[in-house]
Amino acid sequence: MAFNSKKSKQSQTSLKRLSDEVTFSERPDKTFNVRAFGAKGDGQTDDWRALQQAITFAYNKSGGGTLFFPPGTYRISQSLEVPEVEPESQKIVSWVGYSDQTTIIAASKAMDYIVRMRGGNGHIKGIKFMGTDPANGFQQNAKVCMLATNIQNKVFSNVSFSWGLVHGLQITGEGNNNLCIFDQSCKFEQNGKVLKGIDARGSRNTVTFSSLKLEASNVHIGAFLKIGSGPGTVYHIDEVNGNSITISPNLRRSFNAGTEYTIHIGSGLQMDRGSDNNVYGIYDCHFVGNAGAGLVQRGLYGHNVQGGNFDANGIAGIHIGSGTINATPSYSNSITHAYFEANGYANVILDYPAGLSIIEPLLAKPVDGTAGGIASITSLRDQPYDYETTSILHNGRFYNFINETTRNFASNTVETSRITVNQVASLLGPSIVNLPAPPNHRFKEELEIYVENSGGQPVQIICDFAKVNNKPGRIGIQAPAGIGYKISAYYSRNLNSWMVSHTLPLE
Repeated sequence: MAFNSKKSKQSQTSLKRLSDEVTFSERPDKTFNVRAFGAKGDGQTDDWRALQQAITFAYNKSGGGTLFFPPGTYRISQSLEVPEVEPESQKIVSWVGYSDQTTIIAASKAMDYIVRMRGGNGHIKGIKFMGTDPANGFQQNAKVCMLATNIQNKVFSNVSFSWGLVHGLQITGEGNNNLCIFDQSCKFEQNGKVLKGIDARGSRNTVTFSSLKLEASNVHIGAFLKIGSGPGTVYHIDEVNGNSITISPNLRRSFNAGTEYTIHIGSGLQMDRGSDNNVYGIYDCHFVGNAGAGLVQRGLYGHNVQGGNFDANGIAGIHIGSGTINATPSYSNSITHAYFEANGYANVILDYPAGLSIIEPLLAKPVDGTAGGIASITSLRDQPYDYETTSILHNGRFYNFINETTRNFASNTVETSRITVNQVASLLGPSIVNLPAPPNHRFKEELEIYVENSGGQPVQIICDFAKVNNKPGRIGIQAPAGIGYKISAYYSRNLNSWMVSHTLPLE
């Protein structure tokens, strides 16, 4: 859902007159200081008109240029609009501040977005876009800190998007949004809000509210509903209709008014699904304290998240895939060496990705939802496709999905947990291998037991927590005596049993 408003009326000052007034601010490299247009940056003055004039001037200048924002807090009472720029014009305009700690553009009145960004190329660097008004008790005013439409080849460095009422940065599905880079500790912090109530009733995939005004409260497609505590309590909002919402998956059980619910609205960075919304690089960025997910990635192709931290987000660090919003999966994405801690429900929510690789993440246990580790990478709809197309390398072990439906699906495991049996011949009785508790995640986990030498005794495979080859686990099964052979085991949820097989032992 894009939060758009009608384009604000611009000053009637002609560009020619404006050019005459600010010629002294233009250096040979076409850097335009917004102070030359009258912006104060003192945290008190309404700088909207001056900033809008500077933006209009730069984007209408032949070849573009650089807008420079000296340190200060620029309060604005209306949204800033970047003029529509034809991609073939090759006009490049960059926005450069001193740092995201000292150069701040803040909303002083209610608005749909602080800035609507358009156009191709150019840097956005060293600026904080803040949806709250620091001069008025940090009241949240802007629904979205930046709404980006029809952008191409943008590079965001050391930029912050904070305290938006809904999203920090929302990139819509309009145009060819391709090859955008976020690096140098871009921050997406404290965006969105959480609504709590007891006025709803629900059954199957519909929840109706008696007093909550959904539209006025900014409840939107892509927000999350949470009912109760623990795993299986979070639902994705697929539609908003009047006083009701449609969710997925279906409710685990119906409920009536009096049941407490929370709705988690908004994210740090949301990329909407577009016809050609592809290739984003997100390097060493921070997604902290957002009400819904830190990052919502619904683009089509090639998103690479490398490093960075996803900390204390209300539902998940990352929600990846287009899910029920669009029938086309999100292809060829990767998450590498990312840090997840203190997220509310899960660390990563899979929602119809395809070809997703997650490499050596740090997966702390979420606050109230899934277990930690691999179990914190989950699908709300629990669809086999979400897991089949995801591969994970975690703590040196490789995980992918084992399909236990009637379809014949083969998956390969290249790294496994290994146990070695090496018993001296003088010991009597079988070697005992006690298999661990069943894994708490949906990915394939194969155990390999290497029998170097069983000492002439059989090898007894037991389990204190589950059956073994569909037999009582405390009795288990026996593998024969021998040297130099391998026993393999994986857990079948269909049978609630470890399934064990072995190669032929050498004599």
